[in-house]
Amino acid sequence: MKEKHFAYRIHRETTGLVCTHYEFEEDKMLDLLKEIQNAKAKGIYWIFKQLDGKPQEALSIIDCEHNRIYYHYSGEVEDLQDTITKLSKSLNL
Repeated sequence: MKEKHFAYRIHRETTGLVCTHYEFEEDKMLDLLKEIQNAKAKGIYWIFKQLDGKPQEALSIIDCEHNRIYYHYSGEVEDLQDTITKLSKSLNL
């Protein structure tokens, strides 16, 4: 069984803050990153790992406006395009 991740997209609209929820398998992270980059989305995505069927372990925050990923554990910041390139190479795409 593939590990699942949860993404919460948080952005501002005229009515206030909006939070939408996505559930995806770990190997679909590259697709999500490409979608974020191509859509030129606003707001942030907060990515969690699933534990016992619930989003519990924070992995990263994606800043859509600045095209950056902030990793929870390492504290590193990476450009979105660099991450897409690395994941594409590791998946031999």
